[in-house]
Amino acid sequence: MSHRSPQVRSHLAQLPGYAPVVPLAERARLAGLDPGDCLKLDANENPYGMHPRVRDALQAALAEPNFGSIYPDPNQTVLREALSRYTGVDPAMIVAGAGADELLDLSLRALLSPGSSIMTCPPTFGMYPFLADLNELNLIEIPRRDGFALPAAELLESASQAAADTIVILTSPNNPSGELVSSDLLRKLLASGVTVILDEAYIEFAGLEASASLLLTEFPRLVIMRTFSKWAGIAGLRLGYALACADLITDLIKVKQPYNINQAAEVAGVAAINAAGEIGEQIDAIRQTRDALYDALLSTDGLSPLPSESNFILVGVDAAVGSGQQLHDRLAAVGVFTRTYSDPALASYLRISMPRADQLDALIDRLNSVL
Repeated sequence: MSHRSPQVRSHLAQLPGYAPVVPLAERARLAGLDPGDCLKLDANENPYGMHPRVRDALQAALAEPNFGSIYPDPNQTVLREALSRYTGVDPAMIVAGAGADELLDLSLRALLSPGSSIMTCPPTFGMYPFLADLNELNLIEIPRRDGFALPAAELLESASQAAADTIVILTSPNNPSGELVSSDLLRKLLASGVTVILDEAYIEFAGLEASASLLLTEFPRLVIMRTFSKWAGIAGLRLGYALACADLITDLIKVKQPYNINQAAEVAGVAAINAAGEIGEQIDAIRQTRDALYDALLSTDGLSPLPSESNFILVGVDAAVGSGQQLHDRLAAVGVFTRTYSDPALASYLRISMPRADQLDALIDRLNSVL
């Protein structure tokens, strides 16, 4: 009889895993600092946090006798109706998940068999190669050009030559470079017959008018991913959603975990939609802070910020200043936590999420102090 522990499937045991951000308390402890004096700018969260109306809705829900003791609605009826009001998309074309990550994984598992391919344009969100590894999919990478511009011609050519079941995954605005996918390129890709998953996790910061949602009725092979984590400040509750043709949504609802949205997340999501106008004021403040920080970085010797349509800025670091990792470490020592990457194409960059408006001066002062 073997006394070895159970073994995971061989391809899973060899995976490098996804590199998540370290919690604030741990980063502060490592730096020997008070968490309250630190600026957590490494995960693109809403720096204003959960809106008071969302918090009030959760507190009211907790007072209900059955809250948390009964299963949530597997069909997500109330949430999907609220999302329909927010997006202008029919509820039959919406499904929610425990973050957009769950729905990305679900969609890839539902649409692709092991050995199929996804196509991406790095540098981009690290979850895509992670999910390709997890689901035994081939990863076709078409690197971005100088300045991280999308290689439109190469992407279109590769998509036209790819197998019929290949899925192209693009992020708009892109993480970490911050630019939108042009409507013209998206239309050309979809017109070629390829399936496109468009990750719009940060679309609120570009303006909802920049969303591709109006193309859903024209192109049934378009799938849009969205999240509440960024704009609504409820990343810890894990709530995202997908927009797609009704037939695909029907199938995804069949194969998703039945009770994948917990009651707290559903209450918070509906409340956030009801407070979308007020949260929009926070988004306006974040965008103004982004523009002010961009101007400050642009005038700082040794730094080259990229224009961004999101709630973060990717900053190039000149060799005279050091590598992106070196600047990251110097900032961490003074309580400013930013994001760096193992991708060689990003070795001379770091990404800074937006602070609150009242924290901007402190960020700039601490940045100047370590340069």
